[in-house]
Amino acid sequence: MRKILFSFLLLFLCIDCIYADYYFSDGDITYNMYFDTLGYGIGELLESSKCPNCVEYDTSKVSGTSSSWILSNIHISDVTDDDWRYGLVRNWNVYDRVSLPPYSSLDFIYWSENRAGENVNITSLKVLLSKEDMNNGDLRKVLYIDGEYESIPVKYIIYNYPRNGIVKTYPGVGIVNTGEGFKNGMILDRVYVKPALQFLKWEAERDEDLVLLRVYVKNISDLNLEDILFSHNEYSLLRDFAPNEEYIYEYVLEVGQDLNLGYAGIYDPNEHEECSVRGEHMESNYVGESVIVAGVREKGGKYLSYIGSRVKPYKESFCVKRIPYTLYSGEILLEESVVEESPSLQEDEGEVLGIKKLPQTSSNMFPFLVVLPLLWYYLLRRFIK
Repeated sequence: MRKILFSFLLLFLCIDCIYADYYFSDGDITYNMYFDTLGYGIGELLESSKCPNCVEYDTSKVSGTSSSWILSNIHISDVTDDDWRYGLVRNWNVYDRVSLPPYSSLDFIYWSENRAGENVNITSLKVLLSKEDMNNGDLRKVLYIDGEYESIPVKYIIYNYPRNGIVKTYPGVGIVNTGEGFKNGMILDRVYVKPALQFLKWEAERDEDLVLLRVYVKNISDLNLEDILFSHNEYSLLRDFAPNEEYIYEYVLEVGQDLNLGYAGIYDPNEHEECSVRGEHMESNYVGESVIVAGVREKGGKYLSYIGSRVKPYKESFCVKRIPYTLYSGEILLEESVVEESPSLQEDEGEVLGIKKLPQTSSNMFPFLVVLPLLWYYLLRRFIK
């Protein structure tokens, strides 16, 4: 009888290490005791300005919490609860959404805690960017980020519940000692919100104090954009853009001696939100689309995928909203001879440098031709209308 009681006592005291051993021998997610989750924080908020190469927006529409505040104040226990089935419940609507203008950034904030009773080796982390059907949610539509479609296998008792979707894979955090982890969070990645519209280039044909301009703008999204307002000095035009449509704004302006035509602006009043996660019901065993981050553990040369948390309840989560904005071009200077690149985010040793000058096409590529018949034909056509 004493031996039996002693055995039960030993089992109780060593249950964590048995969980760790069983996870690799059986692959059952209920034995994984390395828990982790993700959050969204605002990394860099672009200043709202009306100026060349700037973005203007209503600051009252911005929502979310700065990453620096989250990292200073939020513990993994503030965003999760224990799930009696397996892993943690990632609480809904807690640092899981932001609303931002283009070229502002959000941070993926990573929390973890090792309760396995032994050190664990996390060789890779996988952040979910979409739902199983990308048409129902895909962060690539609003963020400068790429990934690949994967099926992350998860075994629960005798059932297999994969998490399918677009995944971005990151290097793992390596060895995490027992009882430790990133309990106060760390920044896993910083990504930028992308606009739906983009200035491509401009062309000019000048005749003394008149200039015929062609400004090329493209809808770089797969969305229908309604009521897009283009304006440049006294010229303006309101129109809709079809998905991936490129449009040429053609108009005549007067030019002074300084040959500076100012800059154009294009206003997009359309809000757009994408969510990569849909939570599960509180009593659910399933994975479904509830996982925001998964990973791979290694032990003795064996690799096994795991999930450490699931969002509950059954609601949309991990959402990024692009708010309405006005995008301004660079200054259109007729004497310039430098061809500028399209606005983009360039990486330098892994860090995003920020917004580039908006595109201009200058006299080297498109000469400022003195074409009197063309200008007079254009003006005559406008007057006849």
